[in-house]
Amino acid sequence: MSAALVQAERIATLTTPLGEDTLVLVRFNGTEHMSQLFEFTIDALSEERDVDFDRAIGRNCSVSLTAYGGTRVFNGILVEAQWLGPKNDYFSYRLVLRPWFWLLSRTTDCRIFEKKTVLEIIKQVFSDRGFNDFRDNTTQSYPQIEYCVQYRETDLDFVSRLMEQYGIYYFFDHSSAKHMLVMADAKSSHQAVPGLASLPFIALKGSDRREREHVFEWKADRQFRTGKVELKDYDYMKPNAKLLSDAKGTAGYTKSDMEFYDYPGQYIEQDKGDRFAKVQLEAEQARDQRRFASGAAPSLFPGGLTTLEEQIKPSENIQYLVLGATHTIVTESYRSGAATLEDQVYEGSYEFLPGDRPFRAPLTTPRPFVHGPQTAKVVGKSGEEIDVDEEGRILVQFYWDRKKMQSCRVRIAQVWSGKAWGGIFIPRIDQEVVVEFLEGNPDRPLVTGTVYNGDNKVPYDLPSNKTKNGWKTDSSKGHNGYNELVFEDKAGSEEIGIHAQKDLNLVVLNAETREIGEKFMPPMGSPSRSTTLKNGDDELKLEMGDQNITLAMGSQNVSIMMNQTTSANMAISSTAMLSHTDACGPLTSTAMTPASMSDTAPMIMITGMAQVTVTAPIINLVGIVNVTGLLTVNGMIPMLLPT
Repeated sequence: MSAALVQAERIATLTTPLGEDTLVLVRFNGTEHMSQLFEFTIDALSEERDVDFDRAIGRNCSVSLTAYGGTRVFNGILVEAQWLGPKNDYFSYRLVLRPWFWLLSRTTDCRIFEKKTVLEIIKQVFSDRGFNDFRDNTTQSYPQIEYCVQYRETDLDFVSRLMEQYGIYYFFDHSSAKHMLVMADAKSSHQAVPGLASLPFIALKGSDRREREHVFEWKADRQFRTGKVELKDYDYMKPNAKLLSDAKGTAGYTKSDMEFYDYPGQYIEQDKGDRFAKVQLEAEQARDQRRFASGAAPSLFPGGLTTLEEQIKPSENIQYLVLGATHTIVTESYRSGAATLEDQVYEGSYEFLPGDRPFRAPLTTPRPFVHGPQTAKVVGKSGEEIDVDEEGRILVQFYWDRKKMQSCRVRIAQVWSGKAWGGIFIPRIDQEVVVEFLEGNPDRPLVTGTVYNGDNKVPYDLPSNKTKNGWKTDSSKGHNGYNELVFEDKAGSEEIGIHAQKDLNLVVLNAETREIGEKFMPPMGSPSRSTTLKNGDDELKLEMGDQNITLAMGSQNVSIMMNQTTSANMAISSTAMLSHTDACGPLTSTAMTPASMSDTAPMIMITGMAQVTVTAPIINLVGIVNVTGLLTVNGMIPMLLPT
């Protein structure tokens, strides 16, 4: 009969939600590194053939190692459990622990953050998922981000790439009940390793190796790294601004000024570009001057500070930031008696960076890329039909956004654009627009067109009007009218139609020429039409055909400030039903009515080149009559009366 599995008084123990000693530790392998997810693999034994892991997966488990006068705890979320089969009268299992931050790799989202700092965004992501086991040890201030999109990426990737871009990194602080994610950005964010502020170097043959934590192997590493980072970007609000940012390293080796250049740098403010360039350079150069060690120092953890002592190379005895650690624990057999330190085997390997060199996580998390255009809905202020700012930008709501957040102000690609000239069409609220993204970046949308949909139908019935093209607008507010320019391209019925809902204003600064093939039909309707030529001539030429002007109701008034000439090669006919008056100045006129005609002038002269004939039953001559030439009178001549 096998002995009961009991962990009491053992140096390394495993604690799970399954209950005390349900699983006991046999072997532990753990890796942890700055700005990386730790992973702890545990081999364990159990008296139970079929352990119910539903009570443990997704919950905190911990391993405690008691050695060198202290206790080191490794805490994590149980994410994997394997049954390995029988072993030494028991049953063998393998467990994998990872941080709660890893759980965010199991979630994806599409959402928009506006006017928040990078830390505010990160903390909101954590809290939205129900996690509050984090601590903010950052020391720098961070600018507000106007618009930031998480697009089809895990919460882990989204948070990681923001941290990398802004120079924030993280590590974990472990306790028996939980592990705390700690965000940092400078040396002052860190503290000395508890109980191990000084780390002794003890050679393998050292007599006191079992008495204190130490390292016995030490390597100093140098690497050639890029020595300059230069970034560039463009701000359409300040198109002439030179948004060029760079950062230079201080390494003294040959070709240390090799440059990394990139565009776009993901910024529109100079100080933000300078920050990004500096962060990228520090991340690159943090790969140089690393230290690697092997030993027995389980207290070491990423994010802690320790000072090396007793190394034979004096220049190495300085303070270091712990970047990474690998831990291996192999316990004594459960068939043996009581546990002793000699029965316990711990090995570790560690990575350090000199404390005077800044650490930044490498920018390895990929940014999301929008593959091709997508559509969105135009939104805006309640009660408005058009919501546009002074730059001609609109707001849209993406169909992937479950929270129905509006976008930032988005520019619209027009058919032509210049300095206060070009073409402009403003999409209106509830229209569906086509959106593309500059460099595939979801943070930089651009409206490139509009499309019809089930609610917004085409303006002409199709396919019956398939030859009709043009523009038809909508009166705003109220939808009670429209302006239209339409082209009918049907063979034999070609037509251009213009509809003005109210006024049509045409301005011709020089000349207007029209050529009409068959007939001209003047415009009709109410109210009036007014045409003004401020300077120049107005010429109408009909090469063949008639001109007819009909005023169905109303009068025609022609006012000429200088001269009028009328010439007809054949005949001129003028008819008035009531009266016809021609006047020259205030004293001379010819007046006609259906019953009479009178000529009035200071002097009237009648000259016939051959003959003048006056015929009437009665002719009255009043005043002095001068007759030159032959006068023939037929009929009675009345008395000439003096005036």
